[in-house]
Amino acid sequence: MSYLFSDPKFWLLISFIVFVILMIKPFKSMMIGGLDSKIEEIKQNIDKSLESFTEAEEKLKDAEKRTLDLSNKVDEIISNAKSQAESISKNIIDKTRQTVKSKEKNSIDRIKQIELSAIQSIKSQASIELNAIIKNYFSNLSDENRTKILNNSVIDLKSVN
Repeated sequence: MSYLFSDPKFWLLISFIVFVILMIKPFKSMMIGGLDSKIEEIKQNIDKSLESFTEAEEKLKDAEKRTLDLSNKVDEIISNAKSQAESISKNIIDKTRQTVKSKEKNSIDRIKQIELSAIQSIKSQASIELNAIIKNYFSNLSDENRTKILNNSVIDLKSVN
């Protein structure tokens, strides 16, 4: 065994083992500290991610609420537009009916005026023709016959009144 103590390889091995033993503790604390810092960093990243996720969920809920509100407003606007369109349509129909009735009444009044005018014209023309016929008839009669007819007419006229 004495040979072992004098061998430089042995001492190199011993010094390596002592070196490794002495380095384990600082290396271990360095490793653990590094791992702990990494773990802490990972925890912080996870916390930040959770916060971001929570904010994203809140923003999503807010956006969904806004979308629903906008959808309701759009539905309300469409409903109002439909009711206004129906109202305008009814007004137009009513005005058109009134216009048609007015034009129909005016047309009926014009037709009555034309009828009255035509009747007056026919009466006037008939009166003119009748006078011409009577003049022609009387001109062909003798004075005696004319006098008889006129006397009979006057008697008939008195009996009517």
